[in-house]
Amino acid sequence: MAASATVATVPPLKVAIYDDVVAARGERFAIPGLAVTVFAHADDAVAQCAAGGFAVVFMDFALGPGRIGGGVATAALRAAGFAGEIVAISSDPAANAAIRAAGADRALATKAHLRSYLVHLGAAHLAAQSPSAPPLAASSLPGRA
Repeated sequence: MAASATVATVPPLKVAIYDDVVAARGERFAIPGLAVTVFAHADDAVAQCAAGGFAVVFMDFALGPGRIGGGVATAALRAAGFAGEIVAISSDPAANAAIRAAGADRALATKAHLRSYLVHLGAAHLAAQSPSAPPLAASSLPGRA
C-alpha cells in the first residue's frame, strides 16, 4: 500500500464493546481505522465474536441484572478459542483484576480512557498498514495496566 493511502482504503480493525451503560447511552464511536460495535450484554459474546470477526473486545464486569458478567464472558471467549485481545474496562480495579484472571490481556486504568484508547488503537492500526509509517508501540497506548 502506498504511503498516500487514505483511511477508506484500509480495512478497519473490528472492535466489540460489551458495556450496558455505554449501550444505554447510545454511544457511537466513529474512529478512523476502527469498526466499533457496542453490545449491552455479553450473554451471546462467543457467538457474536465468532460471527463478527472482532480483533479486540472491551469487556465490562457488571452487565446488568440477570446477565452473565464480564469475567464469565471472558472465560467463555477464551475457552471457545477467541485469540484476539480482550481489554477489561470496569471502573472498579478489583473487577478488572477478575476479568484479567479470566483471560483478559489488560485493563484500562479508568473507563474514562476508553475513547482515547480507541483513538490510539485506530491510529496504530492505520499506521501498521502503511509501510512508510512506524507502528505505534503498544506501550504508547493510554491506560495500559
